[in-house]
Amino acid sequence: MNSLQVFVPGTLPSFDPALKPGLAGAFHYEQDVSVRPDLLNASWSRRLQWRGVSFIEQCRLERIRKQRGNIIALATSRGEMSADRVVFAMVAWSPRLSSELECPIPIEPGKGYSVTTSRPDRCPRYPMLFPEHRVGVSPFERGYRLRSMMEFAGYDTTIPAHRIEQLRESATSYLAVGSPCGTLQTWYGWRPMTWDSLPIIGRVPKLQNAYLATGHNMLGLSLATATGKLLAELIAGRTPHVDPVPYSPQRFTK
Repeated sequence: MNSLQVFVPGTLPSFDPALKPGLAGAFHYEQDVSVRPDLLNASWSRRLQWRGVSFIEQCRLERIRKQRGNIIALATSRGEMSADRVVFAMVAWSPRLSSELECPIPIEPGKGYSVTTSRPDRCPRYPMLFPEHRVGVSPFERGYRLRSMMEFAGYDTTIPAHRIEQLRESATSYLAVGSPCGTLQTWYGWRPMTWDSLPIIGRVPKLQNAYLATGHNMLGLSLATATGKLLAELIAGRTPHVDPVPYSPQRFTK
């Protein structure tokens, strides 16, 4: 069980000197952790390659060839590829395959932003969430990140300057961090949002050897390992460790 520590007014600066005095209070979940997603994914990739998994990068899917309820080949920018089973894990881009997979994939891209800088003079010790302004703070060993927003703007690829400034201004309501030494990176990403807030994991209804793994909303990284395990169980015909029915693509075909 995750132990909880409650901070009352006046005690927060002693817990983390980066917090401003006068804040109403806070909850500290002592067993929560944070990661840098880019470094974690790079580590996973290296580990999988060490175990014999091949990654083909910069390869565009152009068409899906089907026959008698099965995928027989994927036409790509590097030629045709075939496999016994095909898993489509295409996050917010998944709806673009809805027609070829003959399956409704009701996902809306929920756009979020972040800005990463060098560590400020008074950097927070802990990752933090400020729900009133919907801002998250992530201190890294070699950086400092602010992230937030949920914007339904389709597949817009711009990073408006006012959104980045909004992140900075929102954090100043809570933090006395000083001035970071410049911006290292601004970023946007599309979260694959489903209308029922549940991911889409399981076999495509009309194709015997095609599976979806998408729609994880704002929890993709934390649900990655459980999703992989569930897919492996479904593909291998083993008893799933959780009930797969609530996540099945079948729920959108009724």
